[in-house]
Amino acid sequence: MGNSASSVNNGSSVVATAATTTTQEQQAQRKTPNCKICCACPQERRARDECTLLRHMDECETEINSFYTCLLREGFSTEDVDALRRNTKKM
Repeated sequence: MGNSASSVNNGSSVVATAATTTTQEQQAQRKTPNCKICCACPQERRARDECTLLRHMDECETEINSFYTCLLREGFSTEDVDALRRNTKKM
């Protein structure tokens, strides 16, 4: 019986950890950007731009994805980032 009680305790801490992670994700989604999307993530943008100027876009997936991830971290909506991604591919 001692084992089943400890299993319940372990399960409740897993649930608490999952709830904390979900709360952190929700807070990140609610974060409002401090600037316009054109001015956000200058280091990642610079790395992306240098790579695409010197190489083909297919060789710069890491830099490109790093830039979009930074935009999401800064609080821009998924819709805004996806719109930028679609417009960039047209160039």
